[in-house]
Amino acid sequence: MASKRSGRNRRNFIKATGVGLLGGLAGCTRGGSDSEASLEDVDLPVDDYEEADIDWQQFEGSTIDIGAVQHPWVAAIEPAIPVFEELTGIDVRWNILPEQEFRTKRLTDISTGAGEWDVFFVDQVVNQFREAGWLQPLDSYFDDDSMYDEDWYAMDDLFEATRWQAHGGGYSDTWTGIPITVEVLTQFYRTDLYEEYGLEVAETLDEFVSNAQTIHENESDVVGTAGRGQKGYGMNIYILNSFIREHGGQLWDNYPTNSGLDAERAITAAEWYASLLQDYGPGGASSQTWSDVLSMMQSGNAGHIVSDANLFWPDLTDPEASDAADNIGIAKAPAPADGEFAPNSYAWQISTSKNADNSAEAFLFMLWASSEPTTTWMHLNNGAAFSVRQSVWENDEFRSRVGEDFAQVTLESLQATAPDPFDSQYPEWGQTYSEEIQTAIAGNQSVEEAMTNSATAAEDVAGE
Repeated sequence: MASKRSGRNRRNFIKATGVGLLGGLAGCTRGGSDSEASLEDVDLPVDDYEEADIDWQQFEGSTIDIGAVQHPWVAAIEPAIPVFEELTGIDVRWNILPEQEFRTKRLTDISTGAGEWDVFFVDQVVNQFREAGWLQPLDSYFDDDSMYDEDWYAMDDLFEATRWQAHGGGYSDTWTGIPITVEVLTQFYRTDLYEEYGLEVAETLDEFVSNAQTIHENESDVVGTAGRGQKGYGMNIYILNSFIREHGGQLWDNYPTNSGLDAERAITAAEWYASLLQDYGPGGASSQTWSDVLSMMQSGNAGHIVSDANLFWPDLTDPEASDAADNIGIAKAPAPADGEFAPNSYAWQISTSKNADNSAEAFLFMLWASSEPTTTWMHLNNGAAFSVRQSVWENDEFRSRVGEDFAQVTLESLQATAPDPFDSQYPEWGQTYSEEIQTAIAGNQSVEEAMTNSATAAEDVAGE
């Protein structure tokens, strides 16, 4: 699993991905004009889309506005926009903002009915927005023969988990948007320390603890592991929820009356995670964010990351960013010996609102942007590494570019992933749940007490 890719491939991957990470745009621009991209510059034939039984030109002469957070997806797809404009005759106008500014603008635009954005990024708020009646379901467009060609689009190529998330994570029977990126939890480890101490890559939680203990007790400046301890519904509980599922539990045994958080299997999972960080993590583990975890591994001060985003890989293996770049291995996250491998994953989707003037045009954009030709081009030619399409992770050219280990671990993890079902009140009760867990990791209350309090909070909020 720890085989090294060629330096050439790794450098190309890092360079391309780095462009994506740093390539966020700001302000409002039309099409590819700001990037000086033109149709002639893009090796993405318009003919690839004309094979579809779709009337791409039915909205010729119109314009769509896209609201987006600064994100590698934008940088990866933006040079291909002239292809969409040529194919459809629809002009694209970008509105790309920093994350917090984007969230504020998005809420204002959609909640006031302004409808300024025809397409916009959506995350964990999908059910909050859907239940408020702000999102435009996409099913009528999928049922329109002039707008959707099932055979050409190859819906089954999208990972099942991402399609499930685009249905409100199981809370909706209708399409709330189309997924565009996905990341999944994986394990990272120090290959040099594994070689020194004769360790095998852990598949089970017990094996992981043993490996972490060996490194922790034999290295004076390296802790056994690092993991998110900081509160926040996207922080410690995003990791912990995977272990709850792998122990046979789940969020909401019965919504909204039984959260499942105070069940024995959930408490067992939380006790394992809290003990791991207390025994073999750094001092102050309860305050560690995902970026702190990444930094610890980059600096060579951690033997493992127990489970975090597969997209850490380029940052961990970039010699300019990571002191441990030559000694990083990637593997599937560990699971209980008698449990089920079920890592968490997270997908961004793009949606349209009921108040948008050009939702039909927006749907054509979503379809084009998430289609196989566009997605494959982004991943082969423009540094992307977050495909929601399985075919990309199986593509030999892509695997050569990003490395077999990264591609195969990601593929197998995405095939088995079980992402969180975000109900509309998740941001509220999830925050309390995360605060309780943080307190337990810090040793200021028992895990059982933290999980019992979390269950009460979740059920109180959901039952309101």
